[in-house]
Amino acid sequence: MAYLKPESIIPIQSFEEYINLISAANTIVDLANVKAITLFRGQANAAWHLEPRIARKGQDTTFQDREKTLLDEFKRVGRSFIAKEILNDEWDLIALAQHHGLRTRLLDWSTNPLVALWFAFREDKDLAKRAVWALDLSKDELAETHIGSPLSQEKTKAFKPNHITRRITAQSGWFTTHKYVIKKENFVPIDTQLAYVNKLTRLEFDNDLRDIILNRLDNFGINASSMFPDLDGLTAYLNWSHDK
Repeated sequence: MAYLKPESIIPIQSFEEYINLISAANTIVDLANVKAITLFRGQANAAWHLEPRIARKGQDTTFQDREKTLLDEFKRVGRSFIAKEILNDEWDLIALAQHHGLRTRLLDWSTNPLVALWFAFREDKDLAKRAVWALDLSKDELAETHIGSPLSQEKTKAFKPNHITRRITAQSGWFTTHKYVIKKENFVPIDTQLAYVNKLTRLEFDNDLRDIILNRLDNFGINASSMFPDLDGLTAYLNWSHDK
């Protein structure tokens, strides 16, 4: 099992240092070249693996069966809330379920590094280190969503979802869909896969930077209201603004 190399872990001391670093990086989508895109993911705890929620400990041991049951029930019970074209497209359906909190094999990413930074710090927790992960992908590591199913991918792949919800649009959302290993009865974290471990960088932040970073992000229009463009996001933003 491979793990992230020490040189791929970069400590970040300030918001300005983060901005300078990502500004120097090549994050342009260019599917014609070898490097297609850089995706970013914020995590409140730097020690967490890059694994989907369905695979996390203490939830279930039959993960693949559990996922199918959850998706079937989401489709059956949520039918009155879901457009017919989404119900008939497994890629759209699992993306919609993921964005509404269902445990799936998907992991959320963004093409916007500021969005990732906000998600790393949004929760008020007493943690040692927070992290933004950067993942460099080539064209052949992107799933072809017009064929196959996200539930039957032999390899972990990334895909750009259709903008079926305002949240996906607001968050510049992408997903990785994780392969399932039958022998281990689990989904494989990206940071333990040989195909990806050398394409990952983890940017680590001290927890005490939280207030400064959230305030700076708010100056750039990155906050709960813009990330969740609905009444829930608005009330979360108003509460945070009042408290600060």
